[in-house]
Amino acid sequence: MASAWDLWLTPTISLSLIVEAESRVPSFSRFISQWALYFQPYLLKQALDYEVEQRPELDVISAGTLRIVDYSYFRQTFANQTDESYRPVRDDKELAFDIANSEGIENPSTGFELLQVALERVKSTYSLVEAASTEAARSFPDDGSADEDLRALWTSLRPEQELPDLIGKHWQQLGFQNTSPATDLRGVGMLGLEALLFFPRTYGQRAVEIVDEAVDGGLNWYPLALASIHMTAFALDLAEKRDLQLLLLRAAQTTPDSSTASTDYTLLLRISADLLLLFHEHWKRNGFTVMQFEQVEREFQAALRPWIRRGVLDGRALGERSDEGGIKLD
Repeated sequence: MASAWDLWLTPTISLSLIVEAESRVPSFSRFISQWALYFQPYLLKQALDYEVEQRPELDVISAGTLRIVDYSYFRQTFANQTDESYRPVRDDKELAFDIANSEGIENPSTGFELLQVALERVKSTYSLVEAASTEAARSFPDDGSADEDLRALWTSLRPEQELPDLIGKHWQQLGFQNTSPATDLRGVGMLGLEALLFFPRTYGQRAVEIVDEAVDGGLNWYPLALASIHMTAFALDLAEKRDLQLLLLRAAQTTPDSSTASTDYTLLLRISADLLLLFHEHWKRNGFTVMQFEQVEREFQAALRPWIRRGVLDGRALGERSDEGGIKLD
């Protein structure tokens, strides 16, 4: 029979404790969460048993259970690291056995089988972020191989105008600061360009309207392309610091064959686009001016980060409600 402690420590509460315990900001709630987890050494076993009871089919695993598996995976693999950033995926056959031994999970058992399936999905999120980080480190090519992408970007966001040249002040009409997009993209490399291309390909005419509302916004204008680049850098930082983990795992729970999608970082591009939509709505609602751009962006990111760690990406962190900028992965 389960103890009163086990009955109280439901998967939902366990997930909340893990998210708070892994926070890098010292607080009383973080101390309490770490203390609670310390006195519950078989948290993973309890979560897997609950999952097996609730969902006998092993191809469906809740994001909460995946996050608990991720908590064990990270401790087992990166226990001696000084930060909580991503590291190369530990891809060996002994990993599941090592975790099972340390967490009191019997082998063979249905719980152990579930652990193996869950680990593959957890590792796929690490591979995804590694792939995105590699793309961000890839510099804008100077051999002309990205010229067609630049032309496509201009045509999709300024369809009523012909691109005068690949270099010139006209790029400021999209919200770049310099005469060449390559200069602005140095911080996030080719990942930043892919995010900019993803925006109109996904949101179509609405993306064109947002360019007009932002760059041609009169007293309340702001550089949209620069904001997109910053939102891409923000999304990547969230991912590399594991603040995005619950959202990534929520997507992984619906992708049984995680191995085929482990290096597909489209989800990160989508999150970057949704962050841009949310930032745009926040800017319009409050009537900021371009002189406030950096400050507003810092405050925006600071407000969203703790909510995103809990799997929420919408206007609630800003005290706002909007149909734009809210990601839904369930």
